[in-house]
Amino acid sequence: MVAGQLLYVVTSPQDVTDIYKNTKTLTFDEYIRDVMKSIGVSDDGITKLWSTPDKSDDLSGLHKALAHAGEDYYREQLLPGDRLDVLWPRVLGLIDSAIQWDQLPRTPSATTMDGVKTVGLLEWNRKVLLESVVTAFFGPQLLQIDPQLLLHFAAFDEDSWKLTYKYPRMISKDMYHAKDQLVAAVETWLNLPRDKRLDGAWLIQKLEMETSKVEMSTKDLAAMITSLAWVILSNAYKLSFWMMVYIVFDASLYTTIKAEVEPIVVAGMTRLETRIDECPRLIALFNEVLRLTTASASIRTVESDTPLGDRVLRKGGKVLLPFRQLHFNQDIFGSNTSGFEPERFLKNKKLHKNPGFRPFGGGSTYCPGRYVARWEVLTFVSLALCRFDNISLASAETQTFPELNTKKPCLGIMTPIPGQDVCVVVRKKAT
Repeated sequence: MVAGQLLYVVTSPQDVTDIYKNTKTLTFDEYIRDVMKSIGVSDDGITKLWSTPDKSDDLSGLHKALAHAGEDYYREQLLPGDRLDVLWPRVLGLIDSAIQWDQLPRTPSATTMDGVKTVGLLEWNRKVLLESVVTAFFGPQLLQIDPQLLLHFAAFDEDSWKLTYKYPRMISKDMYHAKDQLVAAVETWLNLPRDKRLDGAWLIQKLEMETSKVEMSTKDLAAMITSLAWVILSNAYKLSFWMMVYIVFDASLYTTIKAEVEPIVVAGMTRLETRIDECPRLIALFNEVLRLTTASASIRTVESDTPLGDRVLRKGGKVLLPFRQLHFNQDIFGSNTSGFEPERFLKNKKLHKNPGFRPFGGGSTYCPGRYVARWEVLTFVSLALCRFDNISLASAETQTFPELNTKKPCLGIMTPIPGQDVCVVVRKKAT
């Protein structure tokens, strides 16, 4: 029991697999409702999202609650298929345009010279990937409505765990203010004439069309879309940051990864994501950094007494599946689970398919955004290494490897301890 709540913490890979298979007595809806309400969806909006329509009054044609239909739309947009074939080239083109010499952000206090710029890795990753994905989903208008949107998102994302833990507004003012700014910007975007935002992603347009059938308010829709954007935006830039950190701190790794991806980048941007996805050392690095930095968890509500192994999960309990504990299982990953060893994924080609490796969850909540997130990260790392002559630590003698912020609750990829961004010197390629 935790604060009067019956809580089951499950770390056995087999038990986790069994829980993911059970969608009847172990459900995710209560958690999603809580998140939606915390973001700002009203009680009326929650009712409209979770009301199951009668067959005679089923405007969606899907015979299910709009919240569940929305999950289907989310998958249709982000899993490989026609919708993603439209969205991803937009994202790729924007990342391509952003990782150019004249687009590099600079640390304000840094000294710059011709052909040399100093960049904060976390700041760089966040700017490129957030701006690219936001623009791909909403067109340029959302960032025009609020030019500080990415800063608001960063402020919200940093303390968003307080939203999940239901911290009151009076002691979480900065987080709630940032969240309110995000919702307000999306609401303003939704209130633009439709012909001014035709380049919004199919998912956004579909949600707007379906929620209008149940007369859901624009403010509630804005909060709903903000909650989806939070999930889509919050992890890729952090993972890309950590991959770049491991690379710039290890000259041998830098040389190896650059040599592997450079011929692919030089060959052009067409289907770049599928070609770099076949680079074994890059993918091993990706998986190892995921293993070390993921702190997310799945949660389920026990709707009725449910057998699990030799135990029974009691109705009303909560089930927590912490991925970080799974990723440090020595029976799966070897004795040195706390060490950085990408080679473990090269030695065991099936390790990434082990049920103990769950960076993107599983079952009905297996993250549909895993493809876009993976491609974002691999694209950023590959282009960053190949577009410039060299990327090196700005202060090799004094720069220490950043620490994971393990003391703060985290909903995905962990950030470094505040103040531990890594400054690097980027040198322009000779033309």
